[in-house]
Amino acid sequence: MKTRFIFAVSIAASAFVFGQEIPSKLVSGKKGLHAELIRFDKNGPKFEGNPVLFDETTKRISQGKGLMLGLERDELGFETYRFQQTINGIPVEHGMMAVQTKAGKIVGETGKWFLKEPTALEKTSGISEKGALDRALAFVGADSYKWQNKEEEEFIKRESNNPNATFAPKGELVYYSDPSEEKLADLKLAYKFDIYAEKPLSRQYVFVDAKTGEVLGADALIHETNAPGTATTAYSGNQSIVADSYNGSYRLRETGRNGGTAVETYNLKKGTNYSAAVDFTDTDNIWNNVNTNKDQYATDAHWGAEKTLDYYYTKFGRKSIDNNNFAIKSYVHYSTNYFNAFWDGSRMTYGDGSSVNGNKPLTALDVCGHEITHGLTTKTANLAYQRESGALNEGFSDIFGNSVEFWARPTQASWKLGEDFSYVIRDMSNPNAYSQPDTYMGTYWVNASSTCTPQGNPNLPGYNDYCGVHTNSGVLNFWYYLLVNGGSGTNDKGFAYNVTGIGLDKAGAIAYRTLTNYLTSASNYANARTYSLQAAADLYGAGSNEVTQVTNAWNAVGVGGGTSAAGKIAVAETPLYTISPNPATDRFTVGFDGKEGSGVVELISLTGKKEISEKVNTVDGANKIDVKLPSNILPGVYIVTVNGQKAGNLIKK
Repeated sequence: MKTRFIFAVSIAASAFVFGQEIPSKLVSGKKGLHAELIRFDKNGPKFEGNPVLFDETTKRISQGKGLMLGLERDELGFETYRFQQTINGIPVEHGMMAVQTKAGKIVGETGKWFLKEPTALEKTSGISEKGALDRALAFVGADSYKWQNKEEEEFIKRESNNPNATFAPKGELVYYSDPSEEKLADLKLAYKFDIYAEKPLSRQYVFVDAKTGEVLGADALIHETNAPGTATTAYSGNQSIVADSYNGSYRLRETGRNGGTAVETYNLKKGTNYSAAVDFTDTDNIWNNVNTNKDQYATDAHWGAEKTLDYYYTKFGRKSIDNNNFAIKSYVHYSTNYFNAFWDGSRMTYGDGSSVNGNKPLTALDVCGHEITHGLTTKTANLAYQRESGALNEGFSDIFGNSVEFWARPTQASWKLGEDFSYVIRDMSNPNAYSQPDTYMGTYWVNASSTCTPQGNPNLPGYNDYCGVHTNSGVLNFWYYLLVNGGSGTNDKGFAYNVTGIGLDKAGAIAYRTLTNYLTSASNYANARTYSLQAAADLYGAGSNEVTQVTNAWNAVGVGGGTSAAGKIAVAETPLYTISPNPATDRFTVGFDGKEGSGVVELISLTGKKEISEKVNTVDGANKIDVKLPSNILPGVYIVTVNGQKAGNLIKK
């Protein structure tokens, strides 16, 4: 009998003792960090308002402490709490854990968390907040800032309904490190400033060493489309919209979408100050405002916001980006010859294009969905906008921007972004066509080296697109395209792949669950693979075709697999196995989750020779297969496979 297996997530070199409150699955952390993933299939610990910490050496669980950032509830009955770690009462930037609970018990945890606090951490600043701010402003190098504009200061007070609101940056002490894995443990006490520059436009968190005044890094808050980079809408034809009646006329506002979300669309009249924005109006609520000012494009922005909200509500029951009716405000006709659109952390803004696209405003449906999804990501995983986490941030916005388009207007949908306004930026079905990689570390991949500075203002020296966020997102885009549609070919690493598509609804559900339940701010591509496999198992079962195709799609783009040359051993390298001890002397154990039946465990040399091929019987659930090594086997590295799937490498002493 041929049996298909789904295997348990790989763990540290030691085997688990299964029992109450012992994880059934675990992916070890790096450099003193807590495990990146743990799962409790049965008898998980009670959730007491904080993460639990698992010591892999003693197999003991203790209570962690952190600041709760938010709560997500889903259709499977899970509640996901996000926590930010604190040390010495100070928040740890990028130290975030997502805790998945059900019926009051912890089901699993994902993220980056310092299990052993670094020694000799500074607790007090050595420079003043003003001194640190001066360094941050010198780093940004803008001509003017929002808080220097009296009208904008009055605007932010009105918009937030808070008389004390201001754009002026206030320093917060945090422990900061680069979110890349090789630097994550290098914590330094830093001032964190939210700096909103008006000219040239930028908004970013800037981190300044609280002892030396050195600028340690930046994290962008303006997330761009990167262009060079019933209403009569310009791009989507006649569509139904909701507007409100006001002073004998109508304006592009509504207050109660999907149970209470406000959707508001404003006219900046080619200015850059939000305080000067006015309503778009119409006398009869039949919005056919085609004029030389191109006001017809405003209904595209309004309808696009409505459809994006409707997609998330219809598919996932989500009420706006924060699941709590966060108001979606769009500002159209920003500046002149401004070929971009962006989410700035609070609102949507659309430029009117430039000569390169015939001055068509960027209010296309896929762009609306893309930018609003940046807001959703901020409210959930909060993926840092640089390096791999930033590429994931951009990729998920492309995923849902195009998913919204396929759902809301399928006859005009495509896998391209920007086709409506005559300047295609990216193509999810063929990233290489627009100089994006379709394979991890493959052609067009931007290598974010240790010298890569996450500077994101294209008007300033050193701009590098936050270390390639709009480029390296191509890998996630192509993964999603293959997961939806299927496809076969050979990737940049010579791996021959074959993926059977599962369709938009299932692929979208897996991507959404990965983003909202499992990813955290410093997550990378390897984490995205691990967590999406767990999301697929949650939704469709551990032995499902959906899990298999998620695996195949990741292998196709070279993340966690898909690295063997065609014609050689092309087995799927997944993080769902345990091999211990490793290195081994005379025997080893391979652990996995499986189904009752039979299978085969093989040990293969790097030259392709089968050293062991052992038939085994398996049971439902956790399996631990003991394998004896032949006495004549030479020391070296060998590949372990289970039923044709790569379980990992074994080092023979």
